[in-house]
Amino acid sequence: MRRRDLLVGGSIALAQLWAAKSHADCGVPNTRAAVSIGINKAGTLPVLKAAVSGAKSVADWLCGEGFEVKLIVDDAGPVTAKMIKDTVFELVGRATLTHLVIYFSGHGVCVGFNEYWLLSGAPDDPNEAVTLRESWELAHRSGIPNVVFISDACRSIPEYNASLLTGTLIFPNSPAPPGRSGKVDRFLATEPGQSSIEAKVAADAYAGIYTSVFLEAFQHPSEEMVKTIDGNLVVPNYFLEDYLRVQVPLRLVQIDLKHRQIPDTRLECRDNFYIGRALRPASPPGPGAVFGEQNAKISDVVNSALATTQVGSLGPLHNIYAQTLSQVATESGFAEAKASISTAKGARSFETEMGLAINGTRVLRAMSRNDMEILRRYTDPALVRVYPADERPATVALMFDDGSGTVIAALPGFVGTITVEAGKVSSVTYAPSVGGSRSYGSYEEKERLDRLHALVGAAAKYGAFRIEGDEESRARAAERLADQIRVMKGVDPTLGIYAAYAYADANLINQVRSVREFMRGDLRGDLFDVALLANALSDKHVDNPNEVTPFCPMLSQGWQLLRVKNVVLPTLIEQARFDLRDGLWTTFGPKGMELVFSYMQQNGFKNSG
Repeated sequence: MRRRDLLVGGSIALAQLWAAKSHADCGVPNTRAAVSIGINKAGTLPVLKAAVSGAKSVADWLCGEGFEVKLIVDDAGPVTAKMIKDTVFELVGRATLTHLVIYFSGHGVCVGFNEYWLLSGAPDDPNEAVTLRESWELAHRSGIPNVVFISDACRSIPEYNASLLTGTLIFPNSPAPPGRSGKVDRFLATEPGQSSIEAKVAADAYAGIYTSVFLEAFQHPSEEMVKTIDGNLVVPNYFLEDYLRVQVPLRLVQIDLKHRQIPDTRLECRDNFYIGRALRPASPPGPGAVFGEQNAKISDVVNSALATTQVGSLGPLHNIYAQTLSQVATESGFAEAKASISTAKGARSFETEMGLAINGTRVLRAMSRNDMEILRRYTDPALVRVYPADERPATVALMFDDGSGTVIAALPGFVGTITVEAGKVSSVTYAPSVGGSRSYGSYEEKERLDRLHALVGAAAKYGAFRIEGDEESRARAAERLADQIRVMKGVDPTLGIYAAYAYADANLINQVRSVREFMRGDLRGDLFDVALLANALSDKHVDNPNEVTPFCPMLSQGWQLLRVKNVVLPTLIEQARFDLRDGLWTTFGPKGMELVFSYMQQNGFKNSG
């Protein structure tokens, strides 16, 4: 979807663009560097009006802050992935930077659980884009103490076929220098699935609302946003989060009541890291952040709900009316997603204490190394009984009634419940087989964990199950979450898998490794996603289908990490990847499933159905 543009009329106006100077690269090599990218025209998509001017404004500001700035815009010719990659590689390769800022203004899209900045040749050329999630992952390894991404771009689902977008990695794919762990701050103009807005500020001038508000934070800061560091009055990164969240929706509502834009800020640096100075004397403190309907997010709904559980909130809690949170949960679809998981029909038990219940579709075919039976194909739920072998997890491939399907783990002692909606696997939960060795200690314990599974699963679907806050708060949240993974006589696989992703997203690698060791010991086998996130599969060819269960990621997010972790899957599975559907859990289309079954047949898996 293109970045939307709105006309500013009457007395409503945006802040003036930053006063332009030379609009050229500036500064001499030093420890603070920036790359400012602006692309008005990407392929045949609608031409933007404020992307280049936004990049030039940010470049001029950063030049004034003493950054060495590289400006890359398309007003003199196309911008290529190689131009950006070469620039970033050169800066990172110096190994002397303490700060690196990468700003982008232009078209952006979300495809599955990855997102892309579209360059001049995109979307027709699938490599002419910047893949963000992978670049964020690699930025952690750069050794630069603070890398800042500022993105004034849409994060919406494209209106064209973008399934083949691969994008380019703009950071080196190399191990982090010894003793130099980088932290990455992300300032994103809007939430996933939403547009970023640009508006007319004069007869022939446009500006991105997010970029204008971001720059104004340094032009007109309030007293509570300013801190003295090294003798300078500056605006630290962590003071920008609440400011942007209040001011961007406020600016938009003055222009247009139809659209919604709430910034998404992810900060890992909570100390004295800052981009720029307070350029004018700070004004007296304002009334403080007011979080109402116009800037309440799904993450607020999630953290408010988690605060009532033993996990506790995983991020900052804001004072938002319960009615507002309920409205956001309903209008976003979050409440419906949570209810879908809660009401999914499972099987209380299998005599083998191992099996799967599938909601929302029929099961036409199944394959596994283990013996198994499709007990019910056409009822809701369909049932697949799996026989344990050596009490280890088993890989199971399921084909649904439209030819699509998934590859999932069946776990000894557990019943897996799978929900398929609109041709995609929307949730997977695991619960102990009733009467088995892992049975819940009480009905109350079962009800508590079922509610938690629904909450966490819905939060993951919306990208809102994440650990945020300062370092101390994140450590406490991580420990509480770890305590909830360990339940009864072992581990809760549902929470364990989601927790591993939350830890990895927060760059808490030691916690990921702890989850892996605990789950591997309890389940007597490695789950692919957890092993991947713990870097246990890095720099490997996963050509032994018995090495991990299953032989590919179960969650769609995992596929986006294979390249940066240098994990190579079997050729047929790599080919099947190009038929992945856009959903939380891995779902292959019919062509992909045929490739999966071909691989399994070649490796001695048994067919059922």
